[in-house]
Amino acid sequence: MHIENALNTRNKVLLENQTNLELSQEAFELVLQIVIESEALDSESFVNLLLTNDGSIQTFNKKYLGRDELTDVISFEADMPGVPLLGDIIIDTSVADKQKANRTLIEELQELFLHGLLHLLGYDHLSAAQEAIMSKKEKKYSLLLKENS
Repeated sequence: MHIENALNTRNKVLLENQTNLELSQEAFELVLQIVIESEALDSESFVNLLLTNDGSIQTFNKKYLGRDELTDVISFEADMPGVPLLGDIIIDTSVADKQKANRTLIEELQELFLHGLLHLLGYDHLSAAQEAIMSKKEKKYSLLLKENS
C-alpha cells in the first residue's frame, strides 16, 4: 500500500485517516515503538493503519473474514518476504467512540491499534490459554504506554 513511503521516512505507522477527526500520528507511533522494542522486532518494522467511520470495516470483515458484522478492529498479516511490513490494521472510529467507556477516544484507538498489532504478531484469543497470553501482553503494553504518554 505505502511501502515506498515507509522505506523513505521515519514514520513507522502509515496512517490513512478517512474520518474528519484530527488525530495525532505520534499516538500510534508510540504504541508501535513500544511493541517493536518489547517484542525485539526489526527496528524498520512498519504497519499500515486505516481509520474509518463509515461502516466499511464491515465490508472488509465479510469479504476477508467471512463475518458480516460491524467490528472495532481487524488486522491482516503481511506476506512480503524481505519487507519489514507487519501488516494492515483497520479501525472503525465510530465503534471505538461508542465503546470507549472511561477513556478518551485517542486512548481507545491506541488500545485497538495495540490489539491489532498483537494479532499481526501471531497472538490470538481463540482459546482461553491464548486469550490469557494476549491479555497479559495488552496489559503490559498499556502500562508502558501510560508511562510514556
